[in-house]
Amino acid sequence: MMRLRLAAFVLLLTIVSAAQAFTIEQIRIRGLDRIAEGTVLNYLPLEVGDELDARRSADSVEALFDTGFFDDVSLLRDEATLIVEVDERPAIAQIDFIGNSQIDNDRLREGLTGAGLGEGQSFDRPLLARIERELEQQYFALGYYDVDIESTVSPLPRNRVSLRVDVEEGEPASVQGIRFIGNRGFDADRLRDVFEMGAKPWWAVLSQRDKYSRQRLSGDLQRLRAFYRDRGYADLSIDSTQVTISPDRQRINITVNLDEGQQYTVGDIELAGNLIYPEETLRDLIEIDSGAIYNQRNISRTVEAIQDKLGERGYAFARVNPVPDLRAAERIVDMTLFVDPAERVYVRRIRISGNESTRDDVIRGELRQYEGTWLSTSDLSDSESRLGRLGFFSDVSIDTPRVPGTTDQVDVEVDTTERLSGSLRAGVGFGSDQGLLLNLGIQQDNVFGTGDRAEFVANSDDADTVYRLSYLERNHTMSGIDRRYALSFRDRDADEADLADYGVKTARGSYGYRIPVSDTDRLGADVTFEDVSLDFADPTDFQEDFQARNGTSNRAILTDLSWTRDSRDTAIFPTSGARQRLGLAVALPQVSDIEYYRFSYEQSRYLAISERFTLVLDGTLSYGNAYGAGERLPFYENFFAGGIRTVRGFEANSLGPRDENDDPTGGNLRALGRAEIRFPLAEDEDGNNLRFATFVDAGQVWDRERDSLDYKSDIAFSGMRFSAGLGLVYYSPIGPFTVSVAEPLNEKDRDDTQRFQFTIGASF
Repeated sequence: MMRLRLAAFVLLLTIVSAAQAFTIEQIRIRGLDRIAEGTVLNYLPLEVGDELDARRSADSVEALFDTGFFDDVSLLRDEATLIVEVDERPAIAQIDFIGNSQIDNDRLREGLTGAGLGEGQSFDRPLLARIERELEQQYFALGYYDVDIESTVSPLPRNRVSLRVDVEEGEPASVQGIRFIGNRGFDADRLRDVFEMGAKPWWAVLSQRDKYSRQRLSGDLQRLRAFYRDRGYADLSIDSTQVTISPDRQRINITVNLDEGQQYTVGDIELAGNLIYPEETLRDLIEIDSGAIYNQRNISRTVEAIQDKLGERGYAFARVNPVPDLRAAERIVDMTLFVDPAERVYVRRIRISGNESTRDDVIRGELRQYEGTWLSTSDLSDSESRLGRLGFFSDVSIDTPRVPGTTDQVDVEVDTTERLSGSLRAGVGFGSDQGLLLNLGIQQDNVFGTGDRAEFVANSDDADTVYRLSYLERNHTMSGIDRRYALSFRDRDADEADLADYGVKTARGSYGYRIPVSDTDRLGADVTFEDVSLDFADPTDFQEDFQARNGTSNRAILTDLSWTRDSRDTAIFPTSGARQRLGLAVALPQVSDIEYYRFSYEQSRYLAISERFTLVLDGTLSYGNAYGAGERLPFYENFFAGGIRTVRGFEANSLGPRDENDDPTGGNLRALGRAEIRFPLAEDEDGNNLRFATFVDAGQVWDRERDSLDYKSDIAFSGMRFSAGLGLVYYSPIGPFTVSVAEPLNEKDRDDTQRFQFTIGASF
């Protein structure tokens, strides 16, 4: 209608003005309310001194209409004065959305603003109708085919309007079936398994599998292409996809028409271009073999491996282009990998952001990429892993933007998100193993941003009272050696821990160093002074024997030597890498009342099964003994197994040898193992602190020195105890919360089992 009015006006103006062309001496604007006169003059293609004729009149009216500011435009003449009379469109004062849940307000508002209907812009009713249809299409893309959108425009003072968009989303249409036409190599059921979308099983009440969206369908078609091309079908094509909806708009059926083509094997593999390395070096990275079934995934891995290798020498933007040559008659694919290293790239500056507490020099000390050197992808990866292992950050990302105006320089931008590194804890918890937990703790893992760690802990449960004060001084020397001090006191009532009836008080003071020998390896050396006091109510045979040999008070000076290799990607819930620790504590002769040693080896490996699932493999081997003539490892230094920290499903400390009162005594040899699959229950930020797990635990304790005790049998795999179950770990604000439900798999008559175990609050 508006364009018809414009055309009629231009026709009239042409007829009237043909004999009335004139030179403009002055321009006046009438009808403005909100819009500035200068804005109109800026869009008007006329100036004082121009000659106005029919053609220029038509161009001027159209130019003002095209601004979208006006409902009507008229050009009038008063002698040599041009009068531009306009009727402003109302301005949009506010936009409200009612009833939308699947698409949030911000997304809807952005869509309207981008189309010219944002708050503060001029209102255009015909455009509103088109936008309503566009919003419907957005809902259709999400599977909401029964959506109804209505808009209400309400006038406001000062030539303004408010816009209300009511959305009745209805119920989403569900996918009922997926058909495949043209598949010969694989049946329809196998191809449906490739899709994340499809008919929902009757038992999967909470599943979103049957929820349709165009994005999900597009992703599934990509997965289908990858499935075929990973199995040799290099020339697969998906010819068409039909999506049909039932009359009630509640059920969707999908038909995929495809042409599988032929299954190919790999022929010749050639490397071309500027290889940088010797050809054999790059050939070792190739994950496809001549004669094997063509596999697109392995080709992609090969490309990434070669790019990473080139990136180690500064060719961070290298391109590797795999060019297949299909010999259809022979069903063979010859592959040529064209290598273009591009220019070698150097690092101009390293910029660090997000570290509100941690000092820059602490972060730079962990980086293996330096300014002024060529960019190395391996050094960047190592840097990111080292920062993650600090435990100071919940997220670390490293980006390498090019320096503007250059082709061979980048900046390294290290963006960190700090987690709370300090805590003041005072609380109450409960554990199935420990009973009531009382804890007071002050801990700072990043003292004044230096990376130093200070800790004071006072904890108590049914069996133990513990006080501990420690300080770790990072980078005590320029070579990166850390220094550690620690004082501790522990008062244990063994009877409350379901062990023999005795008490032991242990006071310790230690001083030592942590010495880096590589990016992942550290040596530890500590000297510890230990004072032990024993209290026996009704000593057992082996306790009487110990008391007769050593009395109830003993002192020792121990040297603790350790080696740690840590290649985990992060300290909290790692998904890749490993951690190993080898430790040896020896009570020094002559200066110690009891001469003994304790050896331990621990390892944890983390393997990413998928983006969300991580396989964790843990193992521990511990052994201790005395080295003085006729002496034995002190019984209070024995190893124990059973409980939520070692073998779930069995009571804490219950496995292994027992005394004449059938109380566990522990032993001088322990073996533990665990296989666990972890995954987050949520994909949002809370998921960073929460993991669910399914596991199998194994463990046992033996005593190789005391002939009178049970379980002094030959060490055999058959003596191990096994359990399986489900677990959950949550790092809550008051401390870790751990729960497990485990079923013992091979319990014996004298074993104490406990299928449900949990602990809340700080553990020690």
